[in-house]
Amino acid sequence: MPNKDSSFADFTRSCDKLLTATEEHVAVLPSAGPYRTALQQVFADVRELKAHQDSLLANRQEATQDLGAIIAQCQEAVMRLRAAVRADLGPYSELLVQFGVAPLRPRKRRAGRSDPQPPAPEAQPPAVPNA
Repeated sequence: MPNKDSSFADFTRSCDKLLTATEEHVAVLPSAGPYRTALQQVFADVRELKAHQDSLLANRQEATQDLGAIIAQCQEAVMRLRAAVRADLGPYSELLVQFGVAPLRPRKRRAGRSDPQPPAPEAQPPAVPNA
């Protein structure tokens, strides 16, 4: 039997091999019959649940795509509603903050610089080598 870390494919292959081997040697293994039948029933349930899991995975992926599309529609509706609120209240209204919209505010004047920039260093002529 495969260990816990093996894949589902390894597990199913192992079960298939065991069932096939016991079917081939039914005459030699008389006491294994009820256990083989129990394994066949449980293994059929495993395959059925795996098929169900695979279909759920496909459904999840489809739901994810649908969710992405509806979120895009919702974002567009949010933009339109906020634009309508901005149009009704005006671009300077402080009530816009409650709707998640930044109002236009007058800019503050910058104070003059307190330290003037130092003058640029004077360019010196290149040194001429003595001949």
